[in-house]
Parts: sequence; structure tokens; C-alpha cells
Amino acid sequence: MKRFLKIFFGVFGGLFLLLLILPFAFKGKIEAKVKDVINENINATVSWDKFSLSLIRNFPNLGIGLNGLTIINDAPFEGDTLLYIGRFSASADVMSAIKGDAIDIRSVLLDNVKANLKVNADSVANWDIVPVSEEEEVVVEEESSSAFNILLRSFEIRNTSLSYADATSALVTTIDGFNSQMTGDLSADYTTISIKSGIEALNLTMDGIKFINNAVVDLRANIGADLENMVFKFEENELNFSGIPLFFEGMVAMVDEGIDMDVKLAATDTEFKTLLALVPDEYMKDFEGLRTSGNMAFNAVARGLFVSADTLPSFNLALQVKDGFVQYPDLPKSINGISIDFLVDNPGGSADNTVLDVKDFRFTIDNNPFGGTFKLITPVSNATFNGEVKGTINFASLMDAIPLDSIDLKGIMKADLSFAGDYNMIEAEKYEDIKANGVVGLTNFEFSSPDLPMGVLIPEAGMNFSPRYVELSSFLCKIGESDFSLKGRLENYLAYVLSDGTLKGKLQHSSEFINTNELMALAGEEEEVQEDTVAVTGKVLIPDNIDFDMTTNINKLVYDKLTVESVKGNLLVKDARVLLKDVSTNLLNGAMKLKGEYNTQDTLKPFVNMDLTLDRIDVNKAANSFSIVETMLPIAQKATGRVSTSFNFSSVLGDGFSPVISSLNGGGLLKSDELSLSGAKVQQALVTMLKDEKYAIAKAKDFLLNFSIENGNLFVKPFDVTVFDKKVNFAGRQGLDQSMDYIIKMPVSRKELSNIAGLIGIKGTLPDGDDVLVGIKIGGTLTDPQLSFNSDDIAAALKSELKKEAEKAATKAVEKVGEQVAKEAEKAVNDLIQDEETKEKIQEAGQKLKDLFKRE
Repeated sequence: MKRFLKIFFGVFGGLFLLLLILPFAFKGKIEAKVKDVINENINATVSWDKFSLSLIRNFPNLGIGLNGLTIINDAPFEGDTLLYIGRFSASADVMSAIKGDAIDIRSVLLDNVKANLKVNADSVANWDIVPVSEEEEVVVEEESSSAFNILLRSFEIRNTSLSYADATSALVTTIDGFNSQMTGDLSADYTTISIKSGIEALNLTMDGIKFINNAVVDLRANIGADLENMVFKFEENELNFSGIPLFFEGMVAMVDEGIDMDVKLAATDTEFKTLLALVPDEYMKDFEGLRTSGNMAFNAVARGLFVSADTLPSFNLALQVKDGFVQYPDLPKSINGISIDFLVDNPGGSADNTVLDVKDFRFTIDNNPFGGTFKLITPVSNATFNGEVKGTINFASLMDAIPLDSIDLKGIMKADLSFAGDYNMIEAEKYEDIKANGVVGLTNFEFSSPDLPMGVLIPEAGMNFSPRYVELSSFLCKIGESDFSLKGRLENYLAYVLSDGTLKGKLQHSSEFINTNELMALAGEEEEVQEDTVAVTGKVLIPDNIDFDMTTNINKLVYDKLTVESVKGNLLVKDARVLLKDVSTNLLNGAMKLKGEYNTQDTLKPFVNMDLTLDRIDVNKAANSFSIVETMLPIAQKATGRVSTSFNFSSVLGDGFSPVISSLNGGGLLKSDELSLSGAKVQQALVTMLKDEKYAIAKAKDFLLNFSIENGNLFVKPFDVTVFDKKVNFAGRQGLDQSMDYIIKMPVSRKELSNIAGLIGIKGTLPDGDDVLVGIKIGGTLTDPQLSFNSDDIAAALKSELKKEAEKAATKAVEKVGEQVAKEAEKAVNDLIQDEETKEKIQEAGQKLKDLFKRE
């Protein structure tokens, strides 16, 4: 017994050891083979986290595992992840893998798969990563008879997401939560393949329109598969598409020429409510409580050979709804008389043979019918269309029939339009050959929402359509406090709607009142912006496919803190710009003219470039009306009087149309007959320094100054102005950081000079005489100005005056006591001037004055 146990455990241990060793013996060979095949056949970067082989887990089959497989695209999709597979596992007959002539795969599992499929504007697909050459194609054909077979029994996909975006057709499709399980003996000549598949969310969008939104799909099917002849017959099956049960039957055969098919699809439930299940949840609330009636029929057929887009089988898809009725449980009115007759038909052959025909689509709300027709033929070679829209919509009744949360609608729209044409007419811009006639009118229309609480009111609007233009016979609109009236003509509208052409217009605009602050707030919520930007609200971007020539006449307009009146001029809206021509207005008790442009071609940095002329405006009102004046020249709030200016400027704009100060450049002239300034900190400092209250009020007369602005820094060129009944010279600069560096050269009286001398420790009073010219420096910042005298000027002035007095004393001494006494007197005076103590006191003057005014 003991011997038997030794033999048993020895054999068992050997077999177990063999099972452990064998996978590792073949692992390197298999992994290397996989890598070689991938490297030879894919233009992309392929990597994985872990590769494993095992005979124990799936004994007696070989288990293969691959975790974290990633395929990264090369150019032109460089860096994009084409495919990610979290886990791949397969189980194969070990002997078939070793022999290498056939692989019997018992099961395949793909888990946590993410596929990202794209087609760019040049029709290049990102999954087209397999290089093809003529030599390779020949090799495949010659060696196809010797290629080994793959026999698959079970295939499962779990937790898969897929996205597909086609830039050539503006088609975007996403699939989330895709799970599928397929079983069947694919090694047999004939087998039954069982499929269980489901999609948690299917979405399809084309040209920005969402046709399928979060649709839930479930499929249960048994397919009879003749694998020898590649013929597949649909047997028992169930397909549910967002609550619509569908039945399909028929067969699909893989033939040498392509795919031969004979398939039928039909809805098994004919209640109208079944069709409503397709409507996205956000547009179809309280679905379960809906009262509905009416009949629905849906059928689709495809018969024939599919080879390519030029060789299609015949197909037909038809949807009919009759006597449809819908009423929401909590609303008083219903939608009734719903009728739909929709057909897609192709007799076979080219896709150009397809006909899309909406023979009828109509409904009635509160005895107001609305409907239309549409037909499209030859969609590939020359899309030819015709249709009509006719009816009345009472928006108040619409709200009583359809739940529109947080939206308030009123008013009546009437439409009677017909149209017909083809794509060649549009491409050749032969719009006169396109039929487009009719009228659309609005009366007493009102709209409000949480995003637009002030509401939009359109008392009257009328549009008359013709092939070449839309005549805007009337358009009266009120948004909040602002009112607008427009008349004119819009041309090229068909190209604008159908082929992204430019909408051209010649319009006349008038308004009694416009509040731009209120309107600009609609562009975005208030937010903090960079420190050198004087703005809070969103940017307004101009479309680049609009070309408007518009005259404007605004009785009153509010912008920022400013109210202007009688705005007149011409505006050109073109190429993402607004060009202002000969715009004039009355403002700030004066007048303004301007021309220039507002440019949004760079959507991140819109800018203005303006020439501005202001005639005799009230400077105090300007300072309290323009945020930029308040920021750059706060001292203007202490001024009264009128100024005139002509200047040009350019600047990048922040939110709310306000200049980004660091980008502001320009220059011009400023003049005034008389300007008064009182209460400024600079004046208070002068009063303290010179001990004279006359400096508390400054009146400047007849001055003209030249200024420039460079990157937000203000430079004032030297100019003379009469102020304090004196001729004063002023010049300097003001920084972006609100720092100041100005120099005032101003004559002061001898008494004032004596006061300055007293401040620096020199006793005595200078005798009367002419004023003395001194320099005063204004430093600090706009909010905290600092004044100081030029010490050298003070020293020179004192020395000059003392010397003059000494000379006078010497002259008198000559007269009284003779030449010798005069010389002694002159020497004494010179000694006084050269006295080191006096010089030190003079040199200390600047610092004492600075210290004095820092305390003010």
C-alpha cells in the first residue's frame, strides 16, 4: 500500500508538474508569434499589460489570456486610442494548437472593450491600419489553401462601448453597455447559432440633429447556419427597439459576388403609443400616463444582392400612422388628427435610386391644423427635393398640450410655404431656378425661460419668401427694456441654410431705447477676469457668414454708466467684423462721432480699432460714466468743465466689450477752454506745502495737450497751461500699475519760496520780487499721490535770490561807507552762501518735504 501511494503521488505530481511547465514552454513561442503577426500587419502602436497561458484552469484545453490590450493610431489620427480591451481570454484544444494545422477554439471572451472609430474629412478611416501591397495580396491568394482553419464554439462580449464619427457625413453614433453571447458548433457543416445581445444606450446624430437618443435594444435570435455553403436563416427571434417589439425573418447568404439577402422586418404591435416610445425621454415625459389612440404600421423589406453602394438590393421601409391622438394626464388640451405616411424605397442597383417620401405629416392642436410634405430623389447624383409647410400654431395651446418645463410661450404663428429645387441649382448659385414662395408671420409672440427671465416679445413679424430673398416686411421686438424695429431684405438665404453660404442683407434698424448692459448680461454670467480688464460679462462673437449693410437710428442707449441719445449711422457686418461708418450721437451734454471696427475673427481675442471725436463733453459726467476713465483717470471725477478730443485707439476686448488695459494703444489731442479741479489729493498737498488756499481750486484755461497710450501706459507730452493765474508746464507718464511720474514746472511767489525755505530750516523772509520757477514732482499712485519739490531747483532759487540781495546790499554799502565796506559786505554774503550748514539745510529740503507730504 505504501509503495502504491508512492507511485500514485509520484505519477500525479509528475503530471501536475508537466501541466505547469508545458504552458511556459510554449508561452514564449506563442507570444512571439502573436507579436510577429501584429508587427507585420498593423500600422499602429500595439501594447498589452499581461499575456498568459494555462492548462490547469481549462483542462484539458489551453487557456490564453491577454489583459490591457491597447491600439494607438499613427498619423493622421496620431495619439488616438482606436481600441482598448480590458480582458481577452480564449480556450482552445491543446492538441490542435500544437499541431498548428487547425485551431479548435472552445470559447472567446472580450470584456471591458472600448472602440473609437473615426472617418476624417479626407475619407480616411482610423481602423484602416493594415498595410496592403500587391505582393502580399498574391501571397494570400497562393497560400490560402494551406492556411489553417479556426473552429469557434462560443463567443461573448461584455461591457462594450463604441463610438463612430464620420466627418464626411456629420454622422455620430455611440453604443454603451453592449453585451452579446453567441454559441454554436462552428466546426459542424450545419449548426444552430444562438445569439443573446443587448445595448443599454444607442445614440445617432446627423448634422447636429439627434435621431436616436439613448435607445435600448434587445435581441434574442436562433440562426440556422449552413456553414459549408455560408447560408444563414433567421428562425425564432425577438428584437425589441426602445419598447417596440419587432419580428424579422428571411435569409442571408455569403456568395462570391457579395451578400445575397431576403429579409423582412415588421412591428408586431400596431398601437400608436408603441411608436411614441422612440421619442427621447426629455421630450416625452409622463409616458406611462399618456392617453393615446390611433394605429401604426411599420414594415421593411430587403431583397437581392449587396456588393457595394453601386450595387444594392431592393429595399423598402414604410411607416404609417392614422388618427393618432395624444393627451398628457395633467394638461387640458390634446394633439389629435396625427397622420404620418413615410416611405423610403429603392428598386435595387445604385443608392441614387433611393426615394425618400414624406407623403403626409400633420396634426391639430385646439382646432389649428399644421402639416407638410417632403420628397427627395436622386440623393447621390443630384438631390432633388420638393415640399410644403402650411398651418397655424397657437403657442398658448401648444403649452396646454405639451409639457414645456420652465418655458413660457404665447402668440400665434401662421405659415404657408412651398419649395422645390435640386442640389445642382444650389451649387451653381442659380437660386432663381429654385421654387421658394410663401409667407411666415408672428403676432403677439412671447417667450421667457430661466435663461431669459426678461422675456422676448414680438408683437409683429412678417417674412415673405421668394427664391432670391426674404422680404422682412415687419419685425418688432422687445427684449427686456430694449426695443427693436427691423425692415429690409435678406438675400442668399437658401445658400446660407443649405450649403453654409453667406447670408446677405440690407436692413433699416430703429429703436426707441436699448439697454446694452442688460443685453450683454445674456452672453454670460458675471465672472472675475484679469486684473487689468474693466469688464464682467460675456463676449459677443460675430458670425463669419453674415454680410449685412444696416442703417441705424436709436433714440436713447445705455452703455455701462453712460446714457447717449440720437445714435445714427451705418453699420457693416461682414467677415466676423462690425464696421462703423459715420456714426454720430449726443452724449455727456456734447457730441460724438466715431468710425472703426469691432473684430471677432480671433474668437479668443476680439478687438476694436476706433477713431473717436468728442466735442465739448462734460468731463465729470464722462468720468462717472465710463469705467475705463474711472480706472485710468480717477482725478477726472473731481473736475468740472467741458473738453474736446480727437484720438484713435486699439485694444483687445475682455468680457462686456471693455478694453484689456495692457493691450490698449493709441493717442490724440485733448483741449478745453476752461477746466476746474477741486478736492483732489494733489491740491490738498499743494495747499499744505505752500500755505495758500488758492491751490484748493485749480482753473485751467485754453490748453491743448498731446497724449499717447502704449500698452496701457499713458504718456503726456510737455504742454503749457494757464492755472492759478500762472503759466504752468506739465508733462509725464502714468503706468499700467497706476503709478505716476509727472513733472510740473510752476512759478511760485517769494513768500511761498520763503515758506519752503522755512520747511528746510532757513529762517527769514525773502523780500518782494518776481516769482521763482520751481519743479514739482507728482509720484506715488493714482489713489495715493505723493508730491515733492526738486531740491536742486529750490537750492538754485535760494542761492540766486540771496546773491541778488547781497549784490543790493553791496551797492548800498558802496554808497554809504565806500568801496572797502562794500567788499567786506559782499564777502560776508558769499561766506553765508557757502556756509556748510546752509548747504546741508538746502540738501535736506527734498527729504523733509517728502516726509511732510507722506503724512498728508
